[in-house]
Amino acid sequence: MVLTSEGFSRPSVFEVRASASIQTRPERNLKWLPIVAMGVVVIVWGVGPPTTKLITASPLIVTFIRFGLSAPFLVALLWLKGSSLRLSILKKTALPGICFGINLIFVVATLQEATVSVLAVIGAMNPALLLMISVPLLGERASLRQLIFTLVGVGGSVVVILGAGSELRSSLLGVIFSSLSLVTFSAYFVLTRKARSDSLSDIDPIEWMAGINIWAFLATVLPVALLADRKDWAEFGGNDWLWIVIVAFVTGVFGHVLMTWVHGHMEVARSSLYLLTMHLVAIGLAWPIHDEAITITQGLGGLVVLGAVATVIATPASGVTKAR
Repeated sequence: MVLTSEGFSRPSVFEVRASASIQTRPERNLKWLPIVAMGVVVIVWGVGPPTTKLITASPLIVTFIRFGLSAPFLVALLWLKGSSLRLSILKKTALPGICFGINLIFVVATLQEATVSVLAVIGAMNPALLLMISVPLLGERASLRQLIFTLVGVGGSVVVILGAGSELRSSLLGVIFSSLSLVTFSAYFVLTRKARSDSLSDIDPIEWMAGINIWAFLATVLPVALLADRKDWAEFGGNDWLWIVIVAFVTGVFGHVLMTWVHGHMEVARSSLYLLTMHLVAIGLAWPIHDEAITITQGLGGLVVLGAVATVIATPASGVTKAR
């Protein structure tokens, strides 16, 4: 400390520098946390499609059981934290939760009608779609550089997927279901980001996903009651329980809770581009699991995707709401 002429003490230059160093170091580490979290989400979500394809039961039954497992688990997790699901959050999660529930029905239906690559080729359109709607709905702004490399990333993803050649197989229903899964997931994604980016709200990711999963479960109840029969229920069993547990708790609970946290720290246009690499993980796993071979063309397309994502990571974020 230094004694001033008025008799008061003030911190020395060395103390000020030390204090500034202590304050900025955690901030620098925090800056990378959302990107690290996104990397984990990419891997976890990439495991989802090839694992879901291993389940051969009716999409309605699979979705019903999946949310029937995850919804009470998340509510119990909240209770163990000494918290509970507020009525205000339950109301806010209604629309995105219903979209999420319907989305998974379409995802499972697509994977039973097509290869993993078909679902991926439609899903690769997600960043471009979200880039268009994030400005009017969320007020986010993307730089020209980010826009260009988003389009490059989407193009690279299409090369990865179409490069499968004869391995790219689907019925007309597969294409329709995949397109509907894109629309419903985009709605869920944007609505969740909108809630998390609201500076006036302080939403616990676990509480948010508890509400989402409750509504997603309720969205499957009526279709199951009207359309499912005993034969559909009898088809589910054996190893299906192992696969549904992975989908429900690893891809579902862990992956979506972590992504909900990321939404509070990253714009939709940026995070959706990072998720393009999820398709590389999914297609990579589809090779050993479902014998959907990877070609040289797909490998080159994968490098383009990784290059585009790496470029956007290096581009400073703009318009991000205050992290929580």
